[in-house]
Amino acid sequence: MRIAGLLTRVGLGLAIVAPLASMAQKPVVPKYVNENSVDPKPVKLRELQGTVVGLGGDPMPRAMVSLFTEDTHTLVGSETTDMQGRFKFNKLEKGAYRVVARVEGLCTANIPIVLEGGLLGHKKLEITMRAKDIDTCSYGLAK
Repeated sequence: MRIAGLLTRVGLGLAIVAPLASMAQKPVVPKYVNENSVDPKPVKLRELQGTVVGLGGDPMPRAMVSLFTEDTHTLVGSETTDMQGRFKFNKLEKGAYRVVARVEGLCTANIPIVLEGGLLGHKKLEITMRAKDIDTCSYGLAK
């Protein structure tokens, strides 16, 4: 009888926990978005790291920065910027990619980049986020 009572309590506990587990948020899978009216010229870099900033140059923490292949727009990876707006992607092959940055309420940035070796120096990508009502969306520069 004691064991039956214990099993009943455990069974009830599991019944309560199961609905709570199903209420957990599902991870957001980044999607390719291009809101640019005209694509900017690709930014040439040796490696992919940089910052996301606002129009005034202030860092944008917790921005979602995703990397897609240029040809098929397949997701390569995604990073969230730190408190200084910094992000970094490691161990990437040379080639053409798209960096897509998102900040809630702002126009999505879509920047074509080319990763290549050589004498490009140690430049970083700076993505400037813009409001949706500006003619062009966001843009990126190698600095």
